[in-house]
Amino acid sequence: MANQAKNDSETPRPKVWHLFWGDHGLALMPWLLIGPAVYVIYRQLVKILMENTPYLTLIAYDVPILYGPPAILLVAVLLLQKRLRPHQSLLGTIKRRHLVIGLVSVLGAYAASIGGSIFLGFGRELSMQGLGFGKSEPQYLLMVISLLILPPIVEEIAFRHFILGMLPFKHHFLVATVAVTLSSIFFMYAHLGRYDFWPTHALMLTLGVIFSVARIQTGGLLLPAVLHSAAVAIALTANLFWGSLDG
Repeated sequence: MANQAKNDSETPRPKVWHLFWGDHGLALMPWLLIGPAVYVIYRQLVKILMENTPYLTLIAYDVPILYGPPAILLVAVLLLQKRLRPHQSLLGTIKRRHLVIGLVSVLGAYAASIGGSIFLGFGRELSMQGLGFGKSEPQYLLMVISLLILPPIVEEIAFRHFILGMLPFKHHFLVATVAVTLSSIFFMYAHLGRYDFWPTHALMLTLGVIFSVARIQTGGLLLPAVLHSAAVAIALTANLFWGSLDG
């Protein structure tokens, strides 16, 4: 009987997996609140910058002004979180296969979106037609450089770290799927005001999925940021070429 009791006590209990907290119990609960809070603070900062920057200055230096301070804020919060959770990887590990698949996926998404827009007769987005309006050549160059660097940093930290990280995607495929889907929809929603045509909205949703999967596959933000920067480069190049065709 004693041996039986001992064996029963040593028998491992079946693992109970909790949808929102995984193996970490209630310790993950605060991070469910931090993600939305950081995003709201970031968006409020952008709003403050827009409302308090002189119009002509904003026209000339919109990207550095609207993305520079948020980039500093989000990187600071990210490093603070890293200090509190030192086991957490920030950059992740990139394999060549992940990079190639990601780049091909981004290029394919843009090809499908632009092709669909041309076929359906939508043409270029109005926001892309006016890109660089009111800027001198040095200001335009600064805008391009800033677009390649700052939005990928800001949006990947905001969407692929804090928003995607609201759910413990590392613990179950189903939760990862839900996290990717919801964060990608939110990413598309955040860009609704910038674009008018549904092929572009579908493109934003697709890019959100690509970046989110890259984040999960590599365990960090480096590949999503690289793919995001590549997406910006493709968009700028396509817009320039498309504009030259329009005359």
